[in-house]
Amino acid sequence: MARRKAKRIRRRKSFSIVNSIFSVAYANIISSGLFGVNLLGFFLGLSGGTYGKYPGFVSGAGIGIKELLTDGSAWGQIVENAQKNLPNMLIQSLMLGVTEKVFKSVMRKPLANVNRNIVKPLLGAGVRL
Repeated sequence: MARRKAKRIRRRKSFSIVNSIFSVAYANIISSGLFGVNLLGFFLGLSGGTYGKYPGFVSGAGIGIKELLTDGSAWGQIVENAQKNLPNMLIQSLMLGVTEKVFKSVMRKPLANVNRNIVKPLLGAGVRL
């Protein structure tokens, strides 16, 4: 007699607040490296030049979404910013990846407790920390 395949148990898809925060951090690294401004400044058009309080950390002209859509020379500036800031972007991404893994492993039990006792009763099973 042939064996039957066990039915797969699938987890319900849910929105993770912690994962979304780390995703925004990665997007911020990319936007500050390519466009010279943080993610919020890119979408609001706050092209101020350098990013953060350390001017040498990410260099290049600030480019907002308005300049990207209207100015044809903005693409050349993006390539120039990428060439200047690629090493910093790589280091930031690696450090954020390590931080994410350590944070999730250290906070696994406390986050599970908060999800079980606070988030799930208030927001339902579709949202978790």
